[in-house]
Amino acid sequence: MLYASAVIAALAFLLLVIYIAKTLVVLQETLRRLTEAIGHTDEQVRALSGEIQQLLHTANSVVHDVQKKVDALTGVVEAVGETGDAIRTMNRAIRQTASALLSATTAGTSKWKKILRWADGFRDGWEKWRKKQSTKEVVVNGKK
Repeated sequence: MLYASAVIAALAFLLLVIYIAKTLVVLQETLRRLTEAIGHTDEQVRALSGEIQQLLHTANSVVHDVQKKVDALTGVVEAVGETGDAIRTMNRAIRQTASALLSATTAGTSKWKKILRWADGFRDGWEKWRKKQSTKEVVVNGKK
């Protein structure tokens, strides 16, 4: 029975060795596939890294160009602001001039109204005086 036990133990050990060997073969295949995947991923990362560097270079160029154009537009915006200030100042001067002219015109109109009232009064007085004179002539002459 001792021999039988030793044979059973040897068979069990043989089965264990076969199982471990198969497990190691599967593990070796898995590691090989993992190594290939990592190698493939490494290639993709390198290609992507080059594209990202090129994209960053392009983005930096665009940002630099935009910065130059913004700097150029700053002068234009300042010029437009100064032009707006000049137009506001000119508009204010035109309003003041128009107001002064309107005041002068109103004062002149008032003077002309007074002169015309006096002239109208004088004309009315002249007409009355002429009528009176023509009535006196009729009475004096006794005719008409």
